[in-house]
Amino acid sequence: MSSSHSSGAEPRHPRSGFSRSGEPGGTEPPSPARLAGPTPAGRRGGTVAFLAAMGLAVGLLFPIAAPAQERVGDVEFSAYPMPGLDSGSGFGVCHGYVEFRVRLKNLGKEDRVIHLSYPRTRGRQIDHGAVVTRTVRIAGAQEAVVSLYQPPVPVADERLDVRVEGVANSKEIRVASLHGYRSYSRSDSPQSAVLLSRSVPRDFPSTPQSEEDAETAEPFENAAAATTETQHSEVIAEWEVEFDSHLGVAPSEMDGTTPSPADRLALFRSELPVAQWSPNWLGYSCYDAIVCSEKEAVEMPPAVRLAVRRFVECGGMLLIHGRNVPAAFSEGGVPDGQGGCYVGMGHVLATLDGEKTDWNATYQKLLDTSIHVYCPEERPANLLDLLVAEATVPVRGLFLLVLVFGVVIGPANLWLLSRYRRRIWLWWNVPAISAVTCLLVFGYSLASDGVAARGKTATLTLLNQQCRRATTIGYVSYYSPLAPGGLRFSTDTDATLLETASSNWRHYRHWERPAGLCYLDWTHDQHLTSGWMKARVPAYFQVRKNADGRERLTVEPQPDGSMKVLNALGADVKRLYLADAAGRVFHGSDIPAGAERTLAAMAGATLAEDNPARMRAIFTNANWLGRFQEIEQSQDPAALLAPGCYIACLDRSPFVESPLAAAAPEHTVAIVYGIMKGQHDGR
Repeated sequence: MSSSHSSGAEPRHPRSGFSRSGEPGGTEPPSPARLAGPTPAGRRGGTVAFLAAMGLAVGLLFPIAAPAQERVGDVEFSAYPMPGLDSGSGFGVCHGYVEFRVRLKNLGKEDRVIHLSYPRTRGRQIDHGAVVTRTVRIAGAQEAVVSLYQPPVPVADERLDVRVEGVANSKEIRVASLHGYRSYSRSDSPQSAVLLSRSVPRDFPSTPQSEEDAETAEPFENAAAATTETQHSEVIAEWEVEFDSHLGVAPSEMDGTTPSPADRLALFRSELPVAQWSPNWLGYSCYDAIVCSEKEAVEMPPAVRLAVRRFVECGGMLLIHGRNVPAAFSEGGVPDGQGGCYVGMGHVLATLDGEKTDWNATYQKLLDTSIHVYCPEERPANLLDLLVAEATVPVRGLFLLVLVFGVVIGPANLWLLSRYRRRIWLWWNVPAISAVTCLLVFGYSLASDGVAARGKTATLTLLNQQCRRATTIGYVSYYSPLAPGGLRFSTDTDATLLETASSNWRHYRHWERPAGLCYLDWTHDQHLTSGWMKARVPAYFQVRKNADGRERLTVEPQPDGSMKVLNALGADVKRLYLADAAGRVFHGSDIPAGAERTLAAMAGATLAEDNPARMRAIFTNANWLGRFQEIEQSQDPAALLAPGCYIACLDRSPFVESPLAAAAPEHTVAIVYGIMKGQHDGR
């Protein structure tokens, strides 16, 4: 929390006497009343002076934490405090974007152009990691809060550089990144990153009040205490476990222990009130769950509340310390039967029930809840022809070309020059033949592979027509024979570059990434300028996106029992399955964008038992591509449908942009799971 220490006037020390006017500095001798003792007014004045002196002493000895204020020319800047690891739990986040928020204030009268860079690269030799930049213009006597988002690629230095055009010198401030180690903590499961609000007590998790709760929570507290007291030895032990696990020894077989739920939690505490939380959902994408009180959930500003809800819709979890889920987070959701609801692909739940009202119940709920960790690490093992594959090298043609080259440049060339007595020509015709062969190899590979970049996308979109929001998950893949240009994603997209080959030694996060610098600019959008793609090497991005969706499917029942639909999804529909409020299933196909079609009822099609977590189950499934293919090829999707919902297979997805301008990707799978809103669909 950023706050400034108030500097009041220092208390005056009374002299030996006062003048008749009451001003200090008089020379009149003290009266008998003064010699007899202090008057009530004097006692009050002495008390005020004493309290003021004590306040000044406390302020000097224990200053209130405030963000570091720096200045470059006429521009004053400071960084918002980052959440810190609570009680030494965990080793940092391992996915999503870490947001750095910087407050810039232009003290001058002229407009200023400011360049931000994290980390600072000028004057430093950095050869790996990611460098994020942004350029902003601030009018005179104005201030603004800008954000930089660090992708899940480590940085070589944790300093934010601020440079103002027209000013020779720049300034830097230290801003710690949340991206840290990738520790498995005696388990193959990564830790869940949980963001704690400021209302969560400092002793969370605290000692339970009842003996029954104490017996339940004792092993978790002992594990947390052991981690805090022996942090360095634990790190060494994890190195040993990691090393021995690659020799075929399971961690559980070595120490004979089972990791507790507390070991799988990395708690991050926010020092900012919810009113100052980020209004951008990407700022929460590095967490798996958020814990806050019911009062904070109600008092969140609209922008912050929308950002947290978008985080939940993209697969996150929100645990509210209370008995009720506010309407802002339950609107358009599906009740889970336990007081919470599934919103989008995430889960919102209240932690208190019955007579329990303390934070111990919330901590126990946090331990008992299955928190899914979003882990975009490696490309799918089986591409299923839905993403671009590795380039096939024309081995046979190249082998024949090299064989002919060896014969021509060796025996044939020597025999021919000997016959005509021109062996001296070996000095120039050997390099010439080699150059021609190189051109032939390059031309052959270019002709077989082409010069244009190609791409494939496979996505699934949850379109909630009730709140007009679209949540998209999936993959974007590209292959370019030549050095590609930059890629552009929107500022609502969480795009993670996947590894093309697995690594057995993955204790540190930066060991999973290839060497070289990656540059990312946030001036206008998410511009991956360089370092993210290489020539003749396919690139795979796993994406999550949440944005306002005006697309919809309008339905109208007909007197004969059929259903008329208007395709306003922005793309042609190849196949459509729709369930009305009564549970009847309708089917249609080949519906162009903007056209109307009449759907016929499917005979014998019945909906399966209602599963409120069906979309959550798709998100938590590690094999997204396999699930996409099953849904796209299924001829009986009744098991996936709920009343008032539909599944549409499109020829392309209007919810995903094309990040590489030089290539138009092929939409191999573009599925929309829609939740309708209307008087005839029961919603």
